[in-house]
Amino acid sequence: MKTLSIRIPDDMMSALQLVGKEEKIEPSTAMRKLVRIGYESYVGNLYKQGKVTLRDAAMLLNLNQIETLDLFLDIGISGNLDATDVLTIKLKFKK
Repeated sequence: MKTLSIRIPDDMMSALQLVGKEEKIEPSTAMRKLVRIGYESYVGNLYKQGKVTLRDAAMLLNLNQIETLDLFLDIGISGNLDATDVLTIKLKFKK
């Protein structure tokens, strides 16, 4: 694990203290938790926009594809295909 020194605005420090108090964890652990949540959300949005595949997202998050899909579903990201995409794929395979 690497060490990084950053300046944290007062409102973010308050957020860290709140998370630390609620979760009963140190501020540094709260920071890592919030950074992870933000990263998961960021990668999830890349997936939703079709910029990365589920496989790519899983590799970025260091999870398997099922875990990644479960995580995305938990945060409200259902996928990056719509009904027309599915129908197009189905029609290609029927030929």
